[in-house]
Amino acid sequence: MILSMTGFGRAETVYKEKKITVDIKSLNSKNFDLNVKVPLRYKEKEFDIRKLLNDKILRGKVDCYISCE
Repeated sequence: MILSMTGFGRAETVYKEKKITVDIKSLNSKNFDLNVKVPLRYKEKEFDIRKLLNDKILRGKVDCYISCE
């Protein structure tokens, strides 16, 4: 469980010859407000990503950006 509401994180990996980058930033907020941006080709996975983040984060304004090269 994440306790702090303010922060930034980045992770990068190579999977099947594609570079995947995930950026997450959060700011203080009384409510949970999630913004997820994924490449159009992976839009069907957005619900799974939202559920995963919703289970781990209690509150704050959270932006999650995923890119694939």
